[in-house]
Amino acid sequence: MTSRLLRHALVLLRRAEMIAAIALLAAVVAIVLVGTVGRYSGHPVIWSDEAAQALFVWLAMLAADLTLQRAGHFRIDVLVRLLPPTARFLLELAIKLTVAVLLVALVYYGWLLARLSDFRPLPMTGVPSSWAVAALPVAYALMIVTVIEQVIRHLRGLPDAEAEARDVM
Repeated sequence: MTSRLLRHALVLLRRAEMIAAIALLAAVVAIVLVGTVGRYSGHPVIWSDEAAQALFVWLAMLAADLTLQRAGHFRIDVLVRLLPPTARFLLELAIKLTVAVLLVALVYYGWLLARLSDFRPLPMTGVPSSWAVAALPVAYALMIVTVIEQVIRHLRGLPDAEAEARDVM
């Protein structure tokens, strides 16, 4: 029961994350378009670049987790593939756990940075820059969830997204 509930919550989280990324992309494109048209028509929208940049930080960080979910980040595994299955299993587990520890540290320091940025407003909008910087600890926390999911799948012997990852070059 609890496992089913967690799986359902994870599906909802992933769906919300994808919807947020799509909405952010649309907003960034719309804001940049409005700013560009305004600038060339002689009526610049002075806050457009700043708002687009702040939203792009959120978009980039969400995209990093979406890419992690699909094992789309660059890696060189030539030597890993030469290892026997048990050593490869343990090395992959060690890599995932190391990434998780790094992400915990990044959540902490991202949170500290967001708190420090709260006192510095964005110049054109006056919005605290912590709103943009908050994308860092939020996305790192989402990445921790992703890595935990990957570790559990790995320990259960289920195929990783890496097995289904497609070449992009």
